[in-house]
Amino acid sequence: MHTRIVFCLLALAAVTGCGYQLQGRVVQGGFGTISLVDPTDQRLQVQGVPGVRVQLVRDPNRMRREVIAEASTDADGVFTLETRSFGAGLLDERFEMVATRPGFGTAQSTMELPMDPSKRRVLVEIQRGGSGVNPSTTPGGNLYDEAAKYDPTIRSKGSGGN
Repeated sequence: MHTRIVFCLLALAAVTGCGYQLQGRVVQGGFGTISLVDPTDQRLQVQGVPGVRVQLVRDPNRMRREVIAEASTDADGVFTLETRSFGAGLLDERFEMVATRPGFGTAQSTMELPMDPSKRRVLVEIQRGGSGVNPSTTPGGNLYDEAAKYDPTIRSKGSGGN
């Protein structure tokens, strides 16, 4: 029965072209954590951090990861990640969320997206200090740099690798 419901929801999403929206807030504090919380969580009321880049990455453990949603926080630290990527929140898969801003440490976490995003919010806690951009966690880039994270004998194309 559960399979039929999921199939019907997927078919409806494909026909209507609905997107998936996940809202959140970035606040100062913590140790670079990202978590899904109840919309009434008091930490969502703390002063937000503006100008933070938040990315949602599909297949974070693969070499061909894909950024499927990206947003920047507004003056209150609020953001909305929106994607039309098939299966977001419905299929059993893991996503990585990465939040960066110069002058702050990077926050990242791997998670399953909630099926009903209106019942959850993303709470990102970042610390002041650090570069804010960690090249080893930034999705994309060239294939050599990506592969070098998994095999140190591979050299970046920029450093003479083939």
